[in-house]
Amino acid sequence: MIINPSIFRAYDIRGIYPKDLTAKGVLAIARAFLVLYPGLKKVVVSHDTRQSSPRLAKAIAKGLKEAGREVIFLGIAPDPLFYFAILNLGFDGGIMVSGSHNPPEYNGLMLHVRNKGDLIGRDLEKIRQIALQDRKPTKTGEGKITLLDPTSDYIDYVTQRIKLKKPLKIVVDSGNGAMGYLPAKVFQRLGCQVFTLYGEFDGSFPYHLPDPYERKNRLAAKREVLKKKFDLGFVFDGDGDRVAAIDNQGRSVGGDFCFLMLARQALQKKKGSIVHDMRVSQAFLDEMKERKVKTYFCVSHHTAIIEKIKKVKAIFGGEVTLHFLFPQDYYLCDEALFASLKLAEIASSQKDFAAYIDTLPRCQSSPEVFIPCPDREKFKIIRNLQNYLRENHYKFIDIDGARISFPHGWALARAANTSPYVKCRFEGDTPEHLIEVEKEALEIFKKVGLPVTKKTLKELGL
Repeated sequence: MIINPSIFRAYDIRGIYPKDLTAKGVLAIARAFLVLYPGLKKVVVSHDTRQSSPRLAKAIAKGLKEAGREVIFLGIAPDPLFYFAILNLGFDGGIMVSGSHNPPEYNGLMLHVRNKGDLIGRDLEKIRQIALQDRKPTKTGEGKITLLDPTSDYIDYVTQRIKLKKPLKIVVDSGNGAMGYLPAKVFQRLGCQVFTLYGEFDGSFPYHLPDPYERKNRLAAKREVLKKKFDLGFVFDGDGDRVAAIDNQGRSVGGDFCFLMLARQALQKKKGSIVHDMRVSQAFLDEMKERKVKTYFCVSHHTAIIEKIKKVKAIFGGEVTLHFLFPQDYYLCDEALFASLKLAEIASSQKDFAAYIDTLPRCQSSPEVFIPCPDREKFKIIRNLQNYLRENHYKFIDIDGARISFPHGWALARAANTSPYVKCRFEGDTPEHLIEVEKEALEIFKKVGLPVTKKTLKELGL
């Protein structure tokens, strides 16, 4: 078998190279992509900096060419350039080879169809079935590979949509990922002074993993902001779909705060609804209720968020795990560089960015806790949890896992989309209420079979 079926997950294709993901395997997947969508004539192919990525991307490009398609080959390019090439330059779709924020041995594929979006769910299941059968697409002519660098057009496009009240001094940490020096070029065009950490492409990630959600991966940027007395810092992930912000005091700006600030910014332009994931803070929901703004819970994945934004015609959406979408200002795609530009707009309008952040409403939140749980068990446990909550008359939201309401806070448990974990988060009105919520929720989780360990209790400080 040239493909490990387990690499196909609900929202992406991901595995370990070469154990799960091989050149022959991605070739079969690329062919299946064309079988499912035979109208794709011009297909963008790009990849991140991982050491396995060039080989996988070249195998895909060769297979598409042999099927008579024109391959628009970007080489190393982050999500911002990948999506821009498809959505602005009018190509039919694309395949991005990337392991995103995962360790170096991982890799994956993202399949995108213009006017549809990233393939998820049933489409990925169809791709899996076709690829396992190794079905070949119909050849449509003589294929070719065209090299393209859309950087210049991209910089022109995004900088025309951003207005900074004043130039900023910014630290950028690209983590040796595909973002490289692209953020510096964009911010410099806007008149900013930029210092880039780890802008060189290196798929071994020698300094830290390209995951800005992890605190330790933000430390280098924090040090540089303080050392150089800069206004702002940004830490990007390996393919450029997530960004963490650092304020002028060297503090991480939490995803909840970023989400609230960006929502306020969107509402200044136009009144409308907002789509968010299950982890959003009650402080955000309370402010939106006070403003009479309609909000929608959604499954925690950018493709699901995009679909919901389109359905309800929302003006802003995203996830507090550092994914943000701007339907009023840009294409609906998971694009971290544009998100950093919108955050820079906010910072540039403030005399003191950190002081503004300190005025934001807040609750007491736990870190997101990952409880190990085999893929074959995690969804069953979540169903057991939902059934238990219904039978015992708890108030909860079941759109993605279960977000349980308590008198002074809430708790969330949901199956991870891409890894063998159940992800949990807790929030309380006060530190004391947070502890109460954590204890009560964990007792419920244990009753339905979730393996709460001493490590989990330690992470929560219990």
